[in-house]
Amino acid sequence: MTYPPFGDLLAVSKSLNRTQKQKKLRGLILQVWRAEACLGDLLQASDCCRILRAKVDEKNEMFGPEEQTIVKALQATAVNLYVRATSTAGKSGERGSIQLNISQLTKKQKEDHSALIMLRNNALAHVNPEHKMRDRVWHKASVFAVPNRTGRWTLAAATNETTWNRETLECLERMLPIAVEFMKDNFGAKLKMAQDALDDAGISEKTFQKFCFDPLDVFGSDAVVRRILESRGKASDRFWVEEQ
Repeated sequence: MTYPPFGDLLAVSKSLNRTQKQKKLRGLILQVWRAEACLGDLLQASDCCRILRAKVDEKNEMFGPEEQTIVKALQATAVNLYVRATSTAGKSGERGSIQLNISQLTKKQKEDHSALIMLRNNALAHVNPEHKMRDRVWHKASVFAVPNRTGRWTLAAATNETTWNRETLECLERMLPIAVEFMKDNFGAKLKMAQDALDDAGISEKTFQKFCFDPLDVFGSDAVVRRILESRGKASDRFWVEEQ
């Protein structure tokens, strides 16, 4: 199948320094890229929660060792992706996040949002041995001594599981739809601004042609390329490009 040319706008943007209009376009392209990437984080987190909820409802939390590993990984990934998209700061060269408009959240939503941020910062990314999600301590590690049959005190240690509990899943299920809608609106607004700036920037056809790429090489299949073309200008039709 023959496709129209695909111009790599991130590559194009690096050459846009000649006029103020082009510099404006360059900044907006980066904002669209950031919004798309943050939206992708949130949608992937939603996928994790959907699968986790199905497993919890099916098994009623009676998990064997392998399933325990899966549910813990799903929840930890969802928390990290949510916070990465909505809260974490980016150093120079990093993507960063697009922070939620806290003033638009209810008191309960602010509490949920803060709880997820604190969980990521104090229990997943780092370890605060006293950190709690509501009433649950996430890192309850103990080192203790127990006398043996001869009366000698011998060392032992134990730690609890750290990355799954129901309240966290419920918190994610409340906040992710809110965050996804916020990010879709942000992406849509940025996309419109960037399109207007692109129309106004006077980028030559030669410049676009210089940075064209074969969509099949990048996205892998005719079906994916067709879906990408159909989703132009929208934030409501997202999908994953599978790595080979």
